[in-house]
Amino acid sequence: MPIRWRDRLLVPPAPRDTSVITGFPARTPERILLEIPDPVSGRATPLAVWHYPDDGAAAARAPIVAVHGFRGDHHGLALLADCLPGQEIFLPELPGFGDSPAFPDAEHTVAHYAAAVRSVVEALGLIPTASSGRRAAEASTGGARPILLGHSFGSVIASHLAVGTPDRWAGLALLNPICEPALTADDSTAKILMSRIAEGYYEASAAMPGRLGHAVLSSPLVVWITGTVMAKTTDRNTLAYLHDQHQNYFSSFDHRTVLVEAYRASTTGSVLDVAEGLRLPVLLVAGADDELGSVRGQRKLARRIGRVSPDVQLEILDGVGHLIHYERAPQAAELIRAFQV
Repeated sequence: MPIRWRDRLLVPPAPRDTSVITGFPARTPERILLEIPDPVSGRATPLAVWHYPDDGAAAARAPIVAVHGFRGDHHGLALLADCLPGQEIFLPELPGFGDSPAFPDAEHTVAHYAAAVRSVVEALGLIPTASSGRRAAEASTGGARPILLGHSFGSVIASHLAVGTPDRWAGLALLNPICEPALTADDSTAKILMSRIAEGYYEASAAMPGRLGHAVLSSPLVVWITGTVMAKTTDRNTLAYLHDQHQNYFSSFDHRTVLVEAYRASTTGSVLDVAEGLRLPVLLVAGADDELGSVRGQRKLARRIGRVSPDVQLEILDGVGHLIHYERAPQAAELIRAFQV
């Protein structure tokens, strides 16, 4: 259904049946609540993992561990999960977002988030711990090493985790990978200006009194502007869905401090930082119009990874920006399926 001009100002209701976007029935995950150690103090802290089970027919395929992006939770990758019917998927919600409370003591950095995800996959028996060994993990997953997937900020976390454990993953799939620091995303003045505005927004919010700062960070108007700027879709249902998702879940952060810390981590780290340590197969799926990473930057990232990776694939999708997980979920899922073969 094509977008009308007024749909961008007065967003229509989201479709109840998301199959009109994906062509697949919606899947319903189950929530698993784990306790993991705080990366600094070791204190136990709860973390929610959303599990999409396999359907038996797909049990031979490797499970996927998916890491969502900045300000997101498990809902952000729901369309992608729908487009992988029968595929077993584990989707942890990063500390401070969704149903996972903030770290009790650790700062919310890339390294600490990677440690949290590693604790999750070890607790689930998806990769071996130092004491369990590989055989124990292979027994629990039917002998198949999992695929590690990350979107946006999740791509930075996933790549940093993969560097430390490259032999424990069948491959690394990155959607809209952060290929360069935010303020050098392109030689485009508009992109750099947008990055500086976002930086000022978060830093100003951090300096405000508590309630005011929280209100500014969770402002529905700001959330709408973010979605409007990033959306490239020409489909009315997809536009309505992504705005609905942002309004419902984009402000599901624990408190202001965690959001500001995570923002700083998301803008100072990139996949490029660890590119030459990714000694495993890597799939990169990027949007040609991505505001947070230029095509030139994605190609540079692929070349750097290719120096050590046994197989690196870069797919650039035209007509889409940073919201591949909403706007091109079926196409992204097809690339992930092919990557698993």
